[in-house]
Amino acid sequence: MRNNLKPNLYTNKTYSDLEIINKFESFEDYPNTKPVMIADSNGIVLFVNNSISKTHYIHVGFNLFDLKSEPKFSKLFSNLINTNNISFCCDLLLKRDDDCFESYILNIEKVKIDDENRFIVLLDSQDNRKRLTKKVNTYNQALESVAVGVLIADENAIVKYISTSFEKFLNVRIEQIYNRHLTKAFTRYLSEYEINELEVAIAELKNWVKVISDLNTDGDVCYKELRLKITEDNIDKSKNYIITVNDITKHIQQARLIKKSEQRQKSIINNISDPILILRKSRADLIFENANNSFFKQILGKKTELSEESSLELVNPVLHSIIHEAIINLEASVRIHAPFHYTAPVSGKRFLGKITFTDDQYDNTRLYIINMTDITEQLEIEKKLRDAYKKEISLNKLKSTFLANMSHEIRTPLNAIVGYSDLLEDDVKSMNYESSAQMTSYLKEGVGRLLKLVDNIVEVSLLESGNQDISLGSIDLNLLIQNNTAYWHEQASLSNIKLKTFLVPGKLLIEANEEKLLRALKELIDNAIKYGVENGKVVISTSEHENEIKLQILDDGIGIERDSLKKIFELFEQVEEVGYTRKYEGAGLGLSLANKLISFMNGHMNIVSQINEGTIITISFPTS
Repeated sequence: MRNNLKPNLYTNKTYSDLEIINKFESFEDYPNTKPVMIADSNGIVLFVNNSISKTHYIHVGFNLFDLKSEPKFSKLFSNLINTNNISFCCDLLLKRDDDCFESYILNIEKVKIDDENRFIVLLDSQDNRKRLTKKVNTYNQALESVAVGVLIADENAIVKYISTSFEKFLNVRIEQIYNRHLTKAFTRYLSEYEINELEVAIAELKNWVKVISDLNTDGDVCYKELRLKITEDNIDKSKNYIITVNDITKHIQQARLIKKSEQRQKSIINNISDPILILRKSRADLIFENANNSFFKQILGKKTELSEESSLELVNPVLHSIIHEAIINLEASVRIHAPFHYTAPVSGKRFLGKITFTDDQYDNTRLYIINMTDITEQLEIEKKLRDAYKKEISLNKLKSTFLANMSHEIRTPLNAIVGYSDLLEDDVKSMNYESSAQMTSYLKEGVGRLLKLVDNIVEVSLLESGNQDISLGSIDLNLLIQNNTAYWHEQASLSNIKLKTFLVPGKLLIEANEEKLLRALKELIDNAIKYGVENGKVVISTSEHENEIKLQILDDGIGIERDSLKKIFELFEQVEEVGYTRKYEGAGLGLSLANKLISFMNGHMNIVSQINEGTIITISFPTS
């Protein structure tokens, strides 16, 4: 509100004095305004504000020299007039009406107006000074109580304040850098390049951060963070520079321990042979958190650089779909883990995965830990066990079949031998020699059949045991067939079957054992004749190709069913009901023996057959 000046009791004023008073009277007076008055060189008060008039009852025209004070206003004014000083500040004692003295802070400013000295007098209570001092001390104590060093510089980057902590942190004394450029405080710790960076930050009014290292009193390395911040005065908009220094040794040591612990944990995870994957759920997506080397190598096939927000769906959509479904099943159940199966496309390996989870209560995140075990070998073993079990069953069946076949194949010729022997004995006793020759041929046939069975069993046993040593040499396949064609013609004619041969001209040289090859061919051609139809045919042909020589045996016999072709080379196997049924003699060793002998001579045998249309057996040998 407006200052209520008292009536002007001093009438001998010059125009300048009145002008000054008028100007001051136009000013607004606000609450808590400090007591201010203007006086001339004689101590006459020209202006007072509300604060001075209310508290000290000083009015315009009052003579300050009349005040009972220590020091005297007259002496103070005289000193300012007689010296070049333009201001003065001191403690002032004013005597009250009760004869007690009250302490103030006095500020006097000398100004020249029209060559006349005028004095602006400012009185301030010691309580205000105490409050200000207390406030400053509180701020200073607060700065000293925290483990942060503080340096304050003015708008010209000249140091005006440093805390005790700052002195201690950087081992610098205030007198060394006070009223100097703030960069002088860091010449011991910063390089010329880093000092230049700080100067640029000051010039461009930009914040600046630097970590420095030093040795503490125990000789251990410590780390301190320097941080520059620019502040602005709300009143005059001037800039100030504040640099804080903070000991971050424990933080760095803790960070190193955490990093070391993380590296140790990562090393442990990487040394686990099973692929391990850690995911976190972000909305409906599964984000990579971590994975070991085995996962990258065995599942992804290579080390892939993954960012913190890499999605599993983008990296491996198939695995993402499998794991996502397993997680849904896990969360919908009360189980603590959920299994799944996955086949790696890179290696073809089969994995059994197990998903568990853990919740981080601090950031409300759920982590899924996926452990994947390679079960490829286990599945192979299980398959082999199943195959072995099936083979065992097959062998048991084969054994039963073998015993049944042997019973038939051995008993039939033995019964014939015994029967014909009895008849021959009767003929001898009765001296009836007309049928003796026929009986003898029947006996030889039975013995031959037994001998062939024994030979085949022995041959197969030797081949199966690996003790059979077959020596190979160069053989003319055409010549071998020509030398035995007469025998096969004779056998075919007995069954009313025509046997034809179509041999490529010239020699067909192959690497084989003549005895073993002939035996194999006899088994195959004998089978073709035995399972042929009356008035049918058997054709033997040879051909030469670029890298191989082929022998083909064709018949138009009863044929073999397609399902039976898979087991036709197995020992003691004969096709039941249709094809090579049990109405034909034989132990089921012929085709198996022939196949094994040809394989031992680096040949390959293939059978194509159709029921009631016949069979084609093709034998291939590499050219010698």
